[in-house]
Amino acid sequence: MDRYKHLYFWMIIPLIVGQVGIFSYYWPKVTSVYWEIHVHYWLVTTWYLLIVLQPYLAVKGNLAKHRTIGIFGILLAGGVIFSGITILDIPLKLVSKLDPLKAGPPAAFYYGTLVVELVLMLAFAYAVAKSIIHRKQLHEHAWWLICSAFYMMPPALGRGMITFWRNVLPADGFSPLFPLVSTELIYLPLLLFFAYKFKQLRHQATIIGILLVLVRTLRFPIGSSETIQGILEAAIKYQ
Repeated sequence: MDRYKHLYFWMIIPLIVGQVGIFSYYWPKVTSVYWEIHVHYWLVTTWYLLIVLQPYLAVKGNLAKHRTIGIFGILLAGGVIFSGITILDIPLKLVSKLDPLKAGPPAAFYYGTLVVELVLMLAFAYAVAKSIIHRKQLHEHAWWLICSAFYMMPPALGRGMITFWRNVLPADGFSPLFPLVSTELIYLPLLLFFAYKFKQLRHQATIIGILLVLVRTLRFPIGSSETIQGILEAAIKYQ
């Protein structure tokens, strides 16, 4: 238990990184974004708050409340996954509005983003499931939940990086590679730091977190595949 004595404090870091990342994407246009984004934003934010609260309750010995809130957490995780599925059509909507005469990411970026975010959601679901399976094994239970927060971080952080680079670079100097690379330069060292601190460098959840970096770096090759594009358009309906 000593290893996780101050876990609640450390989990504030992923919370802040995610919120800073998504801030410029969500709040300036809070009145105009799709309603599904509102739902997903607040469910994910509540999940991060829960990941801070739960270890605090455990370390303070309030295990009854910890378990009770844990039941709510299972329902919340389901809401995060379901709401995430409801916004998978947004990249396709953006593709349909692309103007080839204007500077901006190519269609492959949006198709690739859809696949990447689907994979991240599946990884999140797997981490939550593993934390439930290993709920009586402290190190397993805790680390899977910690990694669930990391798996959900890059979409928020990446959107913040897009806004950041668009603000500091001229329109013709912007490349999607800037936010993609800068996102990983924040995410990966932070994940490895946590894994080192909590002695979980070789854990399956850590390895998954590292492999997800590879998935995200393949965003353009994946999104460039006409076969994948056709499957996505057939499987996901949008208006």
